[in-house]
Formats: sequence, C-alpha cells, structure tokens
Amino acid sequence: MRALKRLAGKLWPRSPREVSSPEKELRFTRSRQAVTFLTAGITALCLAGVIFFTASPAAGNAGDQPIAVHSPWWFLFALAPAGLCLWVVVHCMRHAFIILTPLGIELFPFWLPARNMQVIYWAEIKEAGVSGDLKTFTIMCRGRQIMATLAPIPVSGRKLLKQAIEGRMKGQSNDPALNK
Repeated sequence: MRALKRLAGKLWPRSPREVSSPEKELRFTRSRQAVTFLTAGITALCLAGVIFFTASPAAGNAGDQPIAVHSPWWFLFALAPAGLCLWVVVHCMRHAFIILTPLGIELFPFWLPARNMQVIYWAEIKEAGVSGDLKTFTIMCRGRQIMATLAPIPVSGRKLLKQAIEGRMKGQSNDPALNK
C-alpha cells in the first residue's frame, strides 16, 4: 500500500510549497516549452483514439486489416507517450526555470530540479544580463560564467526578466558596499 501511495505521489502533483515572501520573488516557468509537449500529448491521444476505433471489429470488416491490428489494445502503445507528454506539461508549468529572489538567482534544470538547482548569490555576481535578441541569459561570476537559453520562457516573460536584471544590476552598481 505504501508503494502505491509513493507512486501516486510521484504521478500526481502535490500542492505547491509555501514560500515565506512570495511578493519578493519573480518566478519564470517553462510555460513556452509546455505548449510543445501539450501539442505532442494531444497528438498521441488522437493517434491512440484512431488506433482503438479502427482496430475494433465494429469499425468495419476486420478481414481487410492485417492480423497484427485486429486487437484494439494496440492503442496502449500510443497512450504511454501521451501520458508522458502530459506529465511533462504539468512538470513544466509547476516548476520554475529561473527565480529572482532578494538573495540571488536560482536556476533549475529540466531533470531533477530540486536536486540539481543552482543558487547564485547577488554578492557573487559581477555582471548579469539578457542578450539583445532575448534568447540567452548570461551571468558573470567570480571565476566562472553561466549561460542559459531563454527559449522555454515566453517572450513577454523574457522582457520582464531583462527589465528585472537590468534594474537589479543598476542598483548593485550604485551600491559601493556590494562592489568589493
């Protein structure tokens, strides 16, 4: 029974965790990327429906079809990618890609975001910015450079990210205590 509960907990999303000060952070999700997976999931669902309804004997003379397609259970092979794509849609919409907080910038990868996230504190950042074509996000730190593509974020979100980063970097350059 515990194994079933664990499996259900991984398949169905739980309620979001409480954030101590949600008004102080900007969250950018992968919502643009979710649209692609939603399209793929709906296409796979349609394919599963076509396979199910055309493979059943009620669809017409079953003697005209190859022997391998007589069973309507073949639609399950199309349901698996549909379920996976729809799970990825929920994953992309619920999990953040970039979060700007008062402490710094949090970057979340696509796979295992809770385990592999990176926090770059504002004190470590020398320079950060979004490219002019709004496609890449670059962070210059002490001894390293981080580049991230902004393709998963909608264009309106990219403009907001650029505005927020430019405002923060301008405020940071005016504060001599942060420029050591």
